[in-house]
Amino acid sequence: MTKPFIIQDQYFEKAKKMGYRARSAFKLLEIQEKFSVIKPNMNVLDVAAAPGSFLQVIAKIIWQKGKAVGIDIQKIDPNFWFPNIFLLQESVFEFEKIRTYLDSLHIGQFDLITSDIAPATTGMTWVDQYRSVELNLAILDVAKVFLKKWGNLVLKVFVGEDVNDLMFPLKEQFQKVNRFKPRACRDRSFEEYFIAQGKR
Repeated sequence: MTKPFIIQDQYFEKAKKMGYRARSAFKLLEIQEKFSVIKPNMNVLDVAAAPGSFLQVIAKIIWQKGKAVGIDIQKIDPNFWFPNIFLLQESVFEFEKIRTYLDSLHIGQFDLITSDIAPATTGMTWVDQYRSVELNLAILDVAKVFLKKWGNLVLKVFVGEDVNDLMFPLKEQFQKVNRFKPRACRDRSFEEYFIAQGKR
């Protein structure tokens, strides 16, 4: 089995020094600085949460009265320092299993859903972009069920020709949608974050 390719740049080194599990923590921190999507006492769902760096950022902000739930089909190392992080190893398509787990935590719906999801890349840009849009449309389906009215959604998208297939339903379902590329993204990367605010 080949090891995943890791970009060892300033953010990679900074993440190691600060105890974050991945450089993506700084992307969420930049989003938070600009859009203030995470607030104390919120309940937040992080979809495709492995390895857990978004959860680390979220848990620091919501404090102990809020809950952060990470869902991923891969196992996430449960050794967090935060007592308000909860993990479920499950597919995002298993709505009833997710609902049962959330009921056990006394969470019906969330104030915020985040995702740093990415497809297994093929090296063919148009294929990767199409798959990224497909995955995010699936997360939008999750948001229809598990995100509160007026709640917010943060998605990572590989932007290409198919991006309007995602943008149109986002604009239909949310009051405002912004596109943002954090400094922590590599310059040559075609990833952006879509910040959808105010679920209708």
